[in-house]
Amino acid sequence: MSLPEKPGFLVSHVPTTEEGARTIWDIESAANNDRNKKNKSSIGSLLWPPHLQTKVEVPTRASDGQDDEIRRMVPMLGESKNTYLLITEQATNKPVAFTWWAHSKGQTKAQWEEGYANRYRPPTMNGALMDATGGVRYLKRANLLGEKDFFQLKEFFVLPEHQRQELGGLLVAYGVHRADELCLPAYTEATPEGLGLYLKYGFREVDRVTVDLEKWGGPNGDLNTFALMYREAKSAE
Repeated sequence: MSLPEKPGFLVSHVPTTEEGARTIWDIESAANNDRNKKNKSSIGSLLWPPHLQTKVEVPTRASDGQDDEIRRMVPMLGESKNTYLLITEQATNKPVAFTWWAHSKGQTKAQWEEGYANRYRPPTMNGALMDATGGVRYLKRANLLGEKDFFQLKEFFVLPEHQRQELGGLLVAYGVHRADELCLPAYTEATPEGLGLYLKYGFREVDRVTVDLEKWGGPNGDLNTFALMYREAKSAE
C-alpha cells in the first residue's frame, strides 16, 4: 500500500535509528503535555512522580533514563508487524506528527495472561496507576479480541500547532485502508477529544475505562478516560 499524500507535507517511514525514536518521543511528549495542560490533567505527573525519578541512579546526565527508553524503542521500529509513519512539514523540514499501527496476532487466554504478567513498566513509573489505567484496558482488550488477528492503532500524536490540519485523519485513514486490505478488524483506544475522528472512520465504542485520579492524588474531578474502539473487518474493494 502506498503512503498517503498531502500538499506541503511529506509522509515517510520512521527511520530505525535512535534519531528516529527520539523524533517520535519528542512529538508524543509535546502533544501529551499540551493535552494535559488544556484539560488540566494530572495524569503525567502522577504516572511519573518526582519522588520515583530521584530514586533512580543517574550515572552521567539527567537524560540517561530517557535515553534508555529511546534505545529500547529502536528495535520496535524495525519489527515487521509494526508500521511507524512520520509526517514532516516540507517548508521547515520539521517532523510534526506520527502514528504507530501494528498487525497484532490473536492470542490464547494463556498468552494474553503471560503478556500481562510480563508487561514492561520502568522503575520511574507509578506501576499501580499504570495497572489501573493501561493495565485494565489491556485486560479488556484481551477479552474483546481473544484469538482474532487485528490491526491496531497503538499511538498517534500531532504537535499542538499542527492540529486541526487534517493530519490525524490522514494517518487514521491509512490504517483503516490497510486493515481492509488485510481483511482485519481495526482497534484503538481513544481519548474523549479523539473520539469523533475514529467514529468518522468507522470505529464504534465498545467499552470505556475511566479512572478517578483524585484517588491517586490528583485534583477533584480529574478523570482519565479512554474509549475502546472497534471497527469490523471489511474486504478490500
